[in-house]
Amino acid sequence: MVARSNDEVQPAWLVLIAAVTAGALAVLASLLAFDLLIGDAATRAAELDRVTSYVYWSQPFIFVMAGMIAGARDSRWGPVRAPVVGLVLASICLMGLRKQDLLPGESNVVIWLMTSGALFALGGALVAPLIKDHIGKVVGGIVLLGFVAFAWTYLNLGSVSGVVQREVITRVAGETRSMETVRIPDADVALLGPDSARILYATQTNRGGRYHLRGVPIGEYALRVWDPATSAVITQRVAVERSITGGTPWQTVALPTLTEESGPLFE
Repeated sequence: MVARSNDEVQPAWLVLIAAVTAGALAVLASLLAFDLLIGDAATRAAELDRVTSYVYWSQPFIFVMAGMIAGARDSRWGPVRAPVVGLVLASICLMGLRKQDLLPGESNVVIWLMTSGALFALGGALVAPLIKDHIGKVVGGIVLLGFVAFAWTYLNLGSVSGVVQREVITRVAGETRSMETVRIPDADVALLGPDSARILYATQTNRGGRYHLRGVPIGEYALRVWDPATSAVITQRVAVERSITGGTPWQTVALPTLTEESGPLFE
């Protein structure tokens, strides 16, 4: 009688361990994949904005999958254990975010993760007995759906490229002798939100006066450039478009014209 009870309990715990292991690996993989969605020019404000929405849509896939695995072999106790699995996975996600310094300060993310971890895992466990003959296919379908959602998010990113330049007038003895367009290196360039309140992406122009901001979600932004030679700040609106559909038009930023005075034409 005892041997039979052990035989029944052992597979249940093996399934539980499998659910936690598979879910933990999926959580860690999703956090590593987040780096692909963030360009190197993203500021902390942009990272925190992006990681919040990313966690909201990516983690439920994992919680449901783990719940299905937990409830696949045990229709009676699976729904009881699945919320615990979901809470464990939510805790792993929170620890990963904290280690990457990506945990938003607001408590809503923490509460949402713990709550959704328990509820989505429970939902997966409740559904599992109904489809237990096809549980492998359904879990595989969830994984594939997650990959498709990630690919769609990645393909909906754009970039902003352009050049910063100015007109330089050379005057000799009060007379204009030349006028040329000069590209400006080491100019600070930033993308701000539509309200121009926060810097979301920042970089500097290279020696050729060019800049490139990648990994930017499509939408309306304020492109701002600080003139390194004067106190001027140039701001212009830019609509970021999908790279796969042609991308954002080249953005040329013209800084205020400078006049260089030289001595007499003849000594």
